[in-house]
Amino acid sequence: MAWDIKDSEGRKVFSGVLDDSTLLTLYRLSNKGVFDLLYGFLKQGKESSVLLGERDGEKVAIKVHAVTAAKFRRIHPYIIGDERFRRIKKSRRAVIFAWCRKEFKNMKLAERCGVACPKPIAQMNNVLVMEFLGTDSEPAPRLCDTEPEDPEKMFETVVEFIRKLYRGGLVHGDLSAYNILVHRGEPYFIDFSQGVLTTHPNAGIFLERDIKNVCSYFGKDWEEVYSSVVS
Repeated sequence: MAWDIKDSEGRKVFSGVLDDSTLLTLYRLSNKGVFDLLYGFLKQGKESSVLLGERDGEKVAIKVHAVTAAKFRRIHPYIIGDERFRRIKKSRRAVIFAWCRKEFKNMKLAERCGVACPKPIAQMNNVLVMEFLGTDSEPAPRLCDTEPEDPEKMFETVVEFIRKLYRGGLVHGDLSAYNILVHRGEPYFIDFSQGVLTTHPNAGIFLERDIKNVCSYFGKDWEEVYSSVVS
């Protein structure tokens, strides 16, 4: 069943789960035509939740970053040092809004680099609207939950995406088999909020960690891959 967030009934359905500020943001996005309907939650977590929506007959994913995120403090190393967010206020709300805006910008950059990811559609405050990857209302599985038909090809594609990101000036920062979806047999990177520009003081550390995570999953030598990415 789908609900219109602009109707009182639609707002009532989600008011027990989402705070008033988030409901207002969803209402404003709906008024702007970013999405028409909400179906419910695809995923609920302490740091973020994802809802399934619809726009012009097409499904969209709506990610809500929790303003009361339990791991609020761990966000700072990824915000501080990013030249795009030098002047943000230090309040929890301002940092979470910047965190969401950062994910949107990183996805836009990844898209320009030719890296497969959900197409970013819009962002406002702590809400990010993006392309839904899946079949009907079933989201695409994570790499960690699948067995690729051709693991070698999958690995090569993932490494090529890491390389394209790096050459485009971005490091994912939280890459692993848990943050890669497999849609129609191809890998798609997700969860870009921890992504940093290559000018970030910790970019090299985050890149090394991303590559180690990926190589551990595929059983590959990370040092050789790291050299191929940065050379």
